Amino acid sequence: MKRLIILFIILLPKIICAQRKDFKIEGTFSSGKTAGKVYYNYNERGINISDSTNVVDGKFELTGKLSGIQRAYVTFTPTESAHTKQAWRDSRYIYLEPGTIKVIAEDSLQHSIIKGSPINAEHEKFIAFTAPADRERRILREEYIKISAADRKVLPRAAELKSKIDGTDVKREELLSQYVRSHPDSYFSIEAIIELMGPYVKVEKVNDLWANIDQRLKDSYNGQIVNAAILGSKATEVGSRAPSFSQPDTSGKMVQLSDIKGKYVFVDFWASWCHPCRAENPNVLKAYNTYSAKNFTVLGISIDFEKDKDKWIKAIHEDGMPWTQLLSPANIDGGAMKTYGIRAIPSNFLVDPNGIIVAKNLHGPELQKKLAEIFE
Repeated sequence: MKRLIILFIILLPKIICAQRKDFKIEGTFSSGKTAGKVYYNYNERGINISDSTNVVDGKFELTGKLSGIQRAYVTFTPTESAHTKQAWRDSRYIYLEPGTIKVIAEDSLQHSIIKGSPINAEHEKFIAFTAPADRERRILREEYIKISAADRKVLPRAAELKSKIDGTDVKREELLSQYVRSHPDSYFSIEAIIELMGPYVKVEKVNDLWANIDQRLKDSYNGQIVNAAILGSKATEVGSRAPSFSQPDTSGKMVQLSDIKGKYVFVDFWASWCHPCRAENPNVLKAYNTYSAKNFTVLGISIDFEKDKDKWIKAIHEDGMPWTQLLSPANIDGGAMKTYGIRAIPSNFLVDPNGIIVAKNLHGPELQKKLAEIFE
């Protein structure tokens, strides 16, 4: 499996301010004796949002604002272990929505009950729908991981288990598709479509499903994110003309894709903080050094935030990348990132001298093989 960073969203800041609404989490430990601290955190617009509060007499309250439904991790740390090196932590995820969400626990969040929250009740039904495949996969994996790495290469049972585990992935995809078709007005149909389309959006898997989603969901914050990803992927299919863009380089000069004429251009989306991207940079550098004299160049596009410009430039120097580098911040509406429907990095597109995309998401040996086909 290729290493990559899956981005939480493709950003739509213009609708965010208008749609931010209040939420509240009211929690109770029924023992009444539990004291400590509760935290929540979730990601919105590529930014980690968190808050915390003390548990007093078994009760706590957390508040905030949301742009849309968000999946948040809520963690409890008891007072008696808060200062230990490896504090015991009790956590679970909760879907946040506008309004008040009640969390009822005995002595742990992990086994708590959520009340007063339609979205969390809906999530329980969604989990039940996919449970058969998930349960089968869990049982198979428990057996598989007991087999040593060396034995997995030679034992017939290991190969059989691996094949069955892969089969549960197919079953889960079938269940997700069934859920979307039978629940076109459910928020979790959006989550199902996000899973089905994958980090490198596979439009063919979700196009018909998305067409039947309730318009209210399509118009929601999360629905518009999915729609942007699908449109971006359709616009960058192999054989399509590479979408135009204009982004600033390291000196602030605006550069367009069309400025590079008569060459194969490897359009490479990355970020200074993305470890898989940085690990792939030597491979891209090897391609550049091998073929730059044969009508080939690289155009790097970082999704670093503008506030991290120094980190971006430092990474360029550290990785020894001599090609033109542009910035398309992940927290800015529009730009190359949104136009190309980027949901994961590293992502890349090989554009021929006529401006046509001839390949996409080439990594490691795949990139070297494709360029050898073209130039040798």
